Amino acid sequence: MRRITRWLAGITLLLITGRGATASSPLEQQLSQLFVGRSFTIRNFYRGAHLRYGSDGKLLDKADLGFWSRDGMVKFSALKISKESTLIMEGDRYCIQFEPEHGEFVNVRTGDKVELEIQLRPEQMNLNSVIPLLQTVLLNSRDKLADLVPPYWSSCLSRQVTRADKHSLWECDSGDKTKVPAFNGKNIIWDLPPADTSLHTGRRRYLLQRRVGYLSTAGLHAPTLLSGTDPFFDWLQERTNVGEMTLALSLVISEEGTARDLVIVSPIGMGVDDEAAQAVSNWKFKPGICDGRPCAVPARVFFDIKPTSGRPF
Repeated sequence: MRRITRWLAGITLLLITGRGATASSPLEQQLSQLFVGRSFTIRNFYRGAHLRYGSDGKLLDKADLGFWSRDGMVKFSALKISKESTLIMEGDRYCIQFEPEHGEFVNVRTGDKVELEIQLRPEQMNLNSVIPLLQTVLLNSRDKLADLVPPYWSSCLSRQVTRADKHSLWECDSGDKTKVPAFNGKNIIWDLPPADTSLHTGRRRYLLQRRVGYLSTAGLHAPTLLSGTDPFFDWLQERTNVGEMTLALSLVISEEGTARDLVIVSPIGMGVDDEAAQAVSNWKFKPGICDGRPCAVPARVFFDIKPTSGRPF
C-alpha cells in the first residue's frame, strides 16, 4: 500500500501569502509549481472529459459519479488563468490497479484526458483564497480516502494486504474477524452456479467464471444461488489489456436469501471491485438451513477473469 499512501499524502496544499494576479500572472506561476506534474484526486470521483466549477467549488454541469480506483485520479500537465478569470487545469486520468507481484496499488495511465474549469471572483485572485477553493474540488492530505468510498473498501484501504504464501491470493486484513471470517483451512461448501446468460452488448475481451464458497458448520444445509447477473466490467473490456485476475468478496447470506455485509477481500482495482459488489448485492439465494430454520451463513464470491480472443459472445 506504499504507493497509494504516497499518492494521498504526497502533496499538502500550502497556504502561501500571495499578491493578486497581475498581467505577468504570478498566481498562475505559483499554482503551476504546486500542481503541474503532480497527481490529485477529483472529489466525488467525477467522470467526464470536461468539468466546470463555479467560484464556490460546486459543479456547474451534471457529471456522473465514478469509482475511486477508476475515475478519481488525475495528473495535471498544464494550468492557466484565462482573461475571464477562469482557472483551467488540464491533465491525464489515471486508474488504480492492484499489482499482485508486490501486493500494492499502482497508478496506471488510462489514456483519457480531463480539463477542469474553475471560475474565480476578483477577491479570489490570490493564493490564500484560491487554495481553499481548490480543496473543495480536489482531495487533499487531510481527507481520508477510506471515509469517502463505499464501506466494502474499508479493509483494503485501512489495513495491510497480506497472503499466506506466494501461491495464495492477496487478502485485505480485516479488523473484525466475526464479520469477515478466515476461509483458509476451513471446511468450505462450494457452489458452482451456471454461467450468467443475461444479454450483454459489445465485445467481451474477458471470460468470467464465478464460484461461491459457504463456511460450513455442523448440520448446515448450505445456501444455493438462485439468480445472479454477473458484472460486465464494461470499462475493463474497452480500456485494458491485463492478464488473469481473481476478485474475492466476503459477504453474509441472510435468512431471507439476500447478500449483505459485502467486503472486498482480494482486490483488483480499476472499478472492477465496485461493479462486482454492486452486482452481487442484488443476487438472490435459497437461504441456508440450521436446525430446521433459515440462518445467516458467511460466504465468499470469487470471480476468475481470463483474457479471450476478443470475439463477441
